[in-house]
Amino acid sequence: MFKSIRGFQFFILIGVTYFFSTHSALASQSLLEDFFSNVQTLQADFEQKVVDETGMLLEFSTGQFSLSRPGKFRWDYRSTDPDLASGQQIVADGESIFMYDPDLEQVTKRKLTDALGQVPSLMLVQNSASIAEHFSVTDIGVTDGLSWVSLKPLDEDAGYQNLMLGFLGKSLSTIVLLDGLGNETRLSLSKVENNKKLADDTFEFKIPAGADLLES
Repeated sequence: MFKSIRGFQFFILIGVTYFFSTHSALASQSLLEDFFSNVQTLQADFEQKVVDETGMLLEFSTGQFSLSRPGKFRWDYRSTDPDLASGQQIVADGESIFMYDPDLEQVTKRKLTDALGQVPSLMLVQNSASIAEHFSVTDIGVTDGLSWVSLKPLDEDAGYQNLMLGFLGKSLSTIVLLDGLGNETRLSLSKVENNKKLADDTFEFKIPAGADLLES
């Protein structure tokens, strides 16, 4: 899940030959399969931009992202408010997902099994079989130096239209989300480390003092 589920219009360059398009698509599919088969943990810094359909910047944020299969990830947003010790936190511990909003001093807790169709980033910690059950996968090919794959949710009530993964070499580099309002959420990853040993408590969530817990 992203800090803000918004979307985008993503334009793909055309005019390449049939052979090049087919080759690129096959390469993109191979990268996606490799990501789900061989990347067990990942940690990276991220930069997130949310723009509307005209390209106007709506939000900008940075932070750190970590994942561990099966079913664990963590988004730690850096706070831009000097009065807040941390920014938003989104943590999946393998059984539940916790979403902490420091502005509201509120934590929302949901079961992972209930959130898969609604929380886009849960897709990143699934296996290939789960992806096929919940998404229609389309190879896009190479654009702007990245190999792209589109994942469209099969659930019509998912709350977003499309999720795209861009790979630089064999590493996940960019995540792009399109919502139903024409807004784009783009996450650019840097300092990506695959299969790094992560601390045991990375995916443990402790409710901050004074925060209310809401379970749904």
